[in-house]
Amino acid sequence: MIQATPFHAPLPAVRVYAFLHGRLGALKAQLLRETDWARLSEARSFAEQQRLLLATSYRLWVAETLDGTIRSLGSALHQTARTVEWSVPPEAADFVRAWSRRNLLRNLKTILKGKALGRTEDEIRAELLVLDPGTSLQLPMPALVRAPSIESVLDLLEDTGLQHWIHEARRIYERDPTLFGLEAALDRLYYPELRDRIERLKPWDRVVESLVGDEIDQVNLMWLLRYRLNYGLSPAETYYLLVPVTGRVGADQLKRLVRQETIAGVAEQLPKHPFAALISRCRTVWQVEVELLRYRARNARRHLREAAFTLGEGLALLVLREMEIRDLLAVLEGVRFGRSRAEIVEQLTLLPLG
Repeated sequence: MIQATPFHAPLPAVRVYAFLHGRLGALKAQLLRETDWARLSEARSFAEQQRLLLATSYRLWVAETLDGTIRSLGSALHQTARTVEWSVPPEAADFVRAWSRRNLLRNLKTILKGKALGRTEDEIRAELLVLDPGTSLQLPMPALVRAPSIESVLDLLEDTGLQHWIHEARRIYERDPTLFGLEAALDRLYYPELRDRIERLKPWDRVVESLVGDEIDQVNLMWLLRYRLNYGLSPAETYYLLVPVTGRVGADQLKRLVRQETIAGVAEQLPKHPFAALISRCRTVWQVEVELLRYRARNARRHLREAAFTLGEGLALLVLREMEIRDLLAVLEGVRFGRSRAEIVEQLTLLPLG
């Protein structure tokens, strides 16, 4: 189980991370302000939102169309991740590279889901995130999109830097030929790899355990609720599909949770602080997700203040940038579909509008 590490950067860490600390000051200033969020959520067209975004740090990723803008926004996270990666020592940079594979993971899930659901190449391509062209791991995306089946996608991936993921994913898929198992397999491989990178960090950098543990808790709890409540899987099937490394919610707790059949039942089996207090007031699975994201955002803000001169400060900014992009997409999509300002705010995780 991942445990939080106290924040006390020793003098060697202060010296090593002085440059990153200075760079993060500029990056923090680029985060959207409350006035930005208010104007973006009050806008009634993409043209108006486009004009507003061109006056922010996201101007480089604003396209001529809404769909183009949505696809390119992920690159803003890549740029921030590269800045952090280039400003930290080698073992910390290795961790940041592993963390940054999340968008690649999302694209793989999009392609696999598209093949399973019989979507066209254009439909799949429209949902893919624009990945960092500077990454050391390049995938044959056009060929993957054109592939006729899930099996052919896995065949193509065997010759890439992800073969260690794909061998295991294929084994699981052959044993359980459902999209549930395949999507879960990718998470089950990504998070243990990320945990392994934490084990290699200097003691003062292991403060990132808390932030990674928060994310693993969210992933496990959300998959658990979806598998049990939305898809009707059995407790045994659900537990098998969860991520094998844990955060604050340990393996024994997860075994109890998978036996529950309601959100209220899950909340009753969790520690009051923070999870039961968050989840007990939710009626739907998507509300649980928003509450967990808000909790993670609060912890990230705390790390940004208290984990100065460690990798934790850099990861905290990456987490907040990722959530900011998520919220920005929610605002753009909300206005596209005519949602009210109140409905949009319900989905936001950083709560910029109070």
